[in-house]
Amino acid sequence: MDLAAAVRAEQIRALYRQSRLILWANVAISGLVSAAMWWTASRASLLAWVAIMAIVALGRGELMRRVEALRPSASELEPWGRRFVLGSMIAGAVWGLGIFAFFEPSNATSQILLTFAIGGMTAAAAGTWASHPPAFWGYFACSLGPLLLRTLAIGDSAHLAMGGMLVAYTAGMARVVSTNHQTLTQALRLGLENTELLSRLSESRATLEETNRTLEKRVVERTAALERQAEALRDAQRLEVVGRLAGGIAHDFNNLLTIVMTNVDILEETQKFDAAGGAAVEETLIAARRGADLIRQLLAFSRRQRIEPRVLDCNRVIGGMDRLLRRLVGERIYTSLSLSREPLLVVADPSQLEQILVNLVSNARDAMPDGGELRIITELVEGVPDHPEAKGKFALLRVEDDGAGMDQETLRRAFDPFFSTKAPGQGSGLGLATVHGIVQQNSGRVIVASEPGWGTQFSVYLPITDKPETQRSTPPPPLGSSPPRAATILVAEDEPTLRSVIRRCLVRLGHTVLLAEDGERALRMAAAHPHAIDLLITDVVMPNLGGAEMARHLTLQRPGLGVLFIPGYSWGESLPASDPAAGVAYLQKPFDTRALEARVAELLAVRFSARENPGDAGS
Repeated sequence: MDLAAAVRAEQIRALYRQSRLILWANVAISGLVSAAMWWTASRASLLAWVAIMAIVALGRGELMRRVEALRPSASELEPWGRRFVLGSMIAGAVWGLGIFAFFEPSNATSQILLTFAIGGMTAAAAGTWASHPPAFWGYFACSLGPLLLRTLAIGDSAHLAMGGMLVAYTAGMARVVSTNHQTLTQALRLGLENTELLSRLSESRATLEETNRTLEKRVVERTAALERQAEALRDAQRLEVVGRLAGGIAHDFNNLLTIVMTNVDILEETQKFDAAGGAAVEETLIAARRGADLIRQLLAFSRRQRIEPRVLDCNRVIGGMDRLLRRLVGERIYTSLSLSREPLLVVADPSQLEQILVNLVSNARDAMPDGGELRIITELVEGVPDHPEAKGKFALLRVEDDGAGMDQETLRRAFDPFFSTKAPGQGSGLGLATVHGIVQQNSGRVIVASEPGWGTQFSVYLPITDKPETQRSTPPPPLGSSPPRAATILVAEDEPTLRSVIRRCLVRLGHTVLLAEDGERALRMAAAHPHAIDLLITDVVMPNLGGAEMARHLTLQRPGLGVLFIPGYSWGESLPASDPAAGVAYLQKPFDTRALEARVAELLAVRFSARENPGDAGS
């Protein structure tokens, strides 16, 4: 056998001399990545992915065991080299599968975990498989290739920059592998030519291993540095990311719930049910309303709900959050609610009251990492302690825990924005500042008492009002002796089933309905319609052109046009203020047919009144 063939045989033998434990590094790292993404990705998919990685490791381990047992000669090693390359490609492809399954554009954690896991594994492979570059490049291409494609496919500037870094990393690895391979090949060649140089070969391999360890150490250090740099950005973006996610979920779910509620209403009006059927319809409506409440609480948690103060009962709001709060604190903390017997009517936005409670309960939970007791109490009280200027009756909401407590310095800065005693990544420092701001906005007071080792007590005081509680649902329009006047209504809604449901409701009232799937289509349809359009009903978030921008264009073209926004959730300041007298109103999804008919009748009354008044112009 010539020297080149002998060197190649030794290269393949070097692959099989590696410890089979190295194969399980893929399984261990994928397991750690799956554990970190356990709450954000499909658990079944994560388990399946780790299982596939383990199966591949078992197969490659069996391949190494067979070579060890058979001890093939140099002339028989070439097929075994190809089998090893195939095994490394399959192992790399499993990492590539993880990229397509779990690399989420909106989830920075999954991106960082997968990027650095693959970076670390390929860096390790650059040393361990340098004796036979096809094994390394098969693994490298099948694992890093999908990561590069996925990063570039996202297309924003950050991910394009990340793609550039991956290309640079590839060039660096090519250089490292080439250098390592040349070093090892030369060592093998010298070893075959002269057995006296075996000591040098050992030193070369020791140097190679040290190079690998140094590279892994640098990867770990770089990963830690990037984590520290990203931590501040994650803190600032956390609420925004959660809010956008909550908004997207709310939009889709509220569309679905609206379809359910309106269709159930139509069934109740047009069909006769026996007792069982009637109960099923009622249970469906109850379930839909509960789903709407859950979405509303999710939006309140992420501060994506439009603020609309109304008269509400604190006890009713807090009692409705009982299950959510128990899930929030977990099973290790005993939670008790003690609500006053008399109603506690205050003027506030329900989402803000829910946000106060969620923030205070979250703080209490974090103060009791080993478990404890959480008490939520409401009372009707006279005045506010240590605030003589606050006179009259107040609704008191008290949240108590028996956790770690706060010292005087922490207590003094408790409501400072961005101040937090939690570990990095555990809190934004905005929770208590937000509570204080909301309470002040609602003319209330918040008092905190705490001692280290004795727990903390937050007391929120909100002024009691003598006005009656605002009804949550819009009452149906009064029935007159004559049917409602027919109108032409343009409906812009991107959910096709919901478009159909709204059309069916409006046509039953005798209206002419024009349907558009987005803002651009609505503008084109209005431009092509030669007659008057009395009312625009539009979603807010739609593809191509959103409802707010489209409504601005259309009201300029058709002055006096009534506009009814039906948002799945609200972006706040991007929408005009609600003013039914001026022809602008809101109907938050999900809604039923009676609420829709009431809002339509209200806005059409304004429209027809303006048309009949000579001082107003209609289009």
